[in-house]
Order: sequence, then structure tokens, then C-alpha cells
Amino acid sequence: MKKGLTEVKFEELGGKSFELIRVVEMLCEVCGKPLHTKEKSLRKIQYLSKEDFQSILNRTSAHDRVEVDVENGRIYFCDHDFPGDVHPECIEKL
Repeated sequence: MKKGLTEVKFEELGGKSFELIRVVEMLCEVCGKPLHTKEKSLRKIQYLSKEDFQSILNRTSAHDRVEVDVENGRIYFCDHDFPGDVHPECIEKL
């Protein structure tokens, strides 16, 4: 189960390894809903100290949201982008 980073405590993460993943939801120019999602693995980290946790907290301001999947050892940095594409049904409405 994914949780927002601000909902997670250091004690839940301490001593564990995590894969950092960047997720970009490509949104429709008309309705703003996702067309598709791109995921890219960035690197693996291990939490050893509260400074490691603070470092990830500091990175949250650069992203739309950050989610943690403690069970599967993943941290998702989520962003949105408008690639200039439109859903076919949104074109029909224009």
C-alpha cells in the first residue's frame, strides 16, 4: 500500500533499502486526465539515518507528490506533464 511521504515515519523506513522511481502522468490537454504514465527507475538507496530521511523530505518540494510503498521497498516521485496530446473522445467533443 502506498502512503504519502509525510504520512510515513523514519522508524518505518530505517535500515531498509528502497528503489527510487520517477513517475510522470501524461495528461490530456483538454480534460486534464491521464493519457498514460511513464515510470523510470532512478537508483536504490538505503535509509541509515534521519538525515537520509530528511534528504528525501527535502526533495518533495520539487515534485507534485511523493508516495512510499514500504512493503515493496519503493519511493515514487510523481509529476504531471501536458505532452500536447488529447484523448480521442475529447477531440470529438471539440
